[in-house]
Amino acid sequence: VIGGGPAGTSAAITAAQFGFKVVLLEAGSFPRHKVCGEFVSGEALPLLAQLLRTCDIVAGAPRISNARIFLDDRLLELAVRPAAASISRHDLDDALWKAAVGSGVVTRDRSRVKQVRSTAASFVIKLEREELLARSVINASGRWSNLRMHKPDNDEQWIGLKGHFMEGRPSSSCDLYFFDGGYCGVQPLGHGVVNAAAMVKPEVARSLEALLSLNSALRARSASWKSLTEPVSTAPLFFRPPQTSDRGMILAGDAAAFIDPFAGDGISMALHSGRLAAFALRPYLAGECSLQSALQSYDRAHSELIQPAVRSARRLRRLLQLPRTLRATAMSLLQVPLLARAAVQETRVRQ
Repeated sequence: VIGGGPAGTSAAITAAQFGFKVVLLEAGSFPRHKVCGEFVSGEALPLLAQLLRTCDIVAGAPRISNARIFLDDRLLELAVRPAAASISRHDLDDALWKAAVGSGVVTRDRSRVKQVRSTAASFVIKLEREELLARSVINASGRWSNLRMHKPDNDEQWIGLKGHFMEGRPSSSCDLYFFDGGYCGVQPLGHGVVNAAAMVKPEVARSLEALLSLNSALRARSASWKSLTEPVSTAPLFFRPPQTSDRGMILAGDAAAFIDPFAGDGISMALHSGRLAAFALRPYLAGECSLQSALQSYDRAHSELIQPAVRSARRLRRLLQLPRTLRATAMSLLQVPLLARAAVQETRVRQ
């Protein structure tokens, strides 16, 4: 398994629970901060607890039961059911990595994969100073994995930015502040700390400090914040059609499909797709089917359970990019509780 984030650790832990020998390779090391909204959908919490084999990090996380959208000088409130959890990636990724170790996975950090090539019966994984052999490979190394054959178009690219701040009395909601060319999400992490994570066009802003002034409500709120971490960034963020395999490798997490961050289901998608990948490979590794059959099984599951949420989030993104007058009409529809619940539910992984 390549990539030690939620998708990679989910796949590795699940495969190890099946009794297979698993090696998990991570280019960096943990713990570390990563650009992320740090919103874990309620639908993913049972799976997360199962992977961690302890509920401490889940039980102690602030719960998010409503969201507020600040757009065009209007405020829209949405219920979040079931309630989500707010968990920093610094803590989440580290906990999942340690859970992989505890599950018997051979974990290797600071191990960047340079190349993967397939032979008749195995894959050859080339690292900096050695090569490994594996019967199967799950690529969970992110949306701009250097291992993917097809590179994205450059038409629409974004920057991701994140920082933690101290706020006197944070709102208990997940708040989304939209502006022309991007948006910023703010939610509590506990003990007066908030996470601010943004996606913005590079021509609009290139730093958190610059974008905090692009929405009047966010500008007023952030005026009293005290920075707790150095801002982190990632680029480019881009959207492309989902792809579930590449030259015999299964793709999981953002390597397979990147959902709009405002939807709040990225971590859930990563955890679920990693688990689906391990389930799909189980009969192949047990000698019960071919690799091609396993890839097709994963593609069907991913298409049915993951990709509908991606398509729904894409439609919402296009709605938010409409002219202001048309956006206002759409916003008024979301004030109907039934429609609002349906809009949120459509951006969630199918169970």
